[in-house]
Amino acid sequence: MSTTPRHSRSAKRPRGQILVIVAVGMVIIVAAVGLVIDSGFAWGKQRQTQNAADAAAEAGAVVLARRIAGAQPLSSDADVAAAVARAGSGNGVDTLDAFYTDLSGNLLDSAGASVASRSDAAAVGGGAIPPNTAGVQAVGAQTFPTFLARVIGVDEFTTAASATAVAGYLSEVCSAEDGCDVLPVAVPMTVLGCDGQNNPQPVVPAAFWVPSSDPIIVPLCKNGPGNVGWLDWRPPGGGTRELEQSIRYPDNDAMTIPDWFFVTATGNVNSALIENAINETWGGKVVKIPQFDVTCDAQPTGTTVDACPAGHVGGNGQNQWYHVPQFAAFQFCGGSPNPCAGTPYGQGAYVNGNNSTICDTGNGATSCLVGRFVYFIDHGTVGPGTGGSSPTGVLGVQLIK
Repeated sequence: MSTTPRHSRSAKRPRGQILVIVAVGMVIIVAAVGLVIDSGFAWGKQRQTQNAADAAAEAGAVVLARRIAGAQPLSSDADVAAAVARAGSGNGVDTLDAFYTDLSGNLLDSAGASVASRSDAAAVGGGAIPPNTAGVQAVGAQTFPTFLARVIGVDEFTTAASATAVAGYLSEVCSAEDGCDVLPVAVPMTVLGCDGQNNPQPVVPAAFWVPSSDPIIVPLCKNGPGNVGWLDWRPPGGGTRELEQSIRYPDNDAMTIPDWFFVTATGNVNSALIENAINETWGGKVVKIPQFDVTCDAQPTGTTVDACPAGHVGGNGQNQWYHVPQFAAFQFCGGSPNPCAGTPYGQGAYVNGNNSTICDTGNGATSCLVGRFVYFIDHGTVGPGTGGSSPTGVLGVQLIK
């Protein structure tokens, strides 16, 4: 007969149960910690995947913007595909597909018609860019192993993200406070000259300014509006000193176009302050400038061209309203290095005194701005062609979703 007390044998049983409970608890704790760690890592991977999709969509849209601008050689589907692939690989995604969209972000088929699903959409790299194309939708994904979550059978996670970016003509710029500098000078969309008496006179037949590698002379005609106008961002007011400060230290608010803007002086502001401000601040640099298509000598009632009251279109004298449907990018001569090296133009503004040797190209101008219109792509709010889709319109890229 055993002499071991009965209560001693029963006291040993809970020890094995506790070990089981501890083991199960440890698994739960490790799984919980693993989910926290792996979920945090997955969140970072999701952000990386989204960044890849954003970058790929924007890269494709930039190529489309050059195509819309007509830059030569004309961009192809292969160029869009290459830009998308570079952006995807640079952000570490496993797979990246891209499709063409219209300006609103709707998917397009090969004929340029809107479709509802990616399975019906024209793929980037498929051989051709469909009609009506203005954007790219990129879809990226990446799969990665887990760390601790595999103790509950979760060996890997997959993240996926999509983004759509579109290209069009810039219709809004941010304020100078946010780093978007717009020069307070309005230049016509069409080529103008002077009539020999310093009155503005359109060239015949009418022609748009165009981007060029050669310097362009923009004449300033003193005796009337319709050539170059000096903008007052905060009317009433104005004056040479205020204009000079706005040139040196841009102070434009966010601008939405098309719209009317007040001009306190037209033609030549014959001042060394203005000439020096342009040459010293913007020589050799590219700056956005508003381009106008019509003037009005009374305050317009809306934003369209026909908002100018009847009988007031193209008035005479100062204090005009200029209708601005687009921005242009203009690179002034001067600076170091001078983009106009090898030409007679050592500076970009000739507005102080008689500069007929430089400015008079047979049109009687004694003052002028000298530089070149350039193709320019910016980020911001974009829309369809503005200003008759003038070739000097600034293109923009916008990430819309």
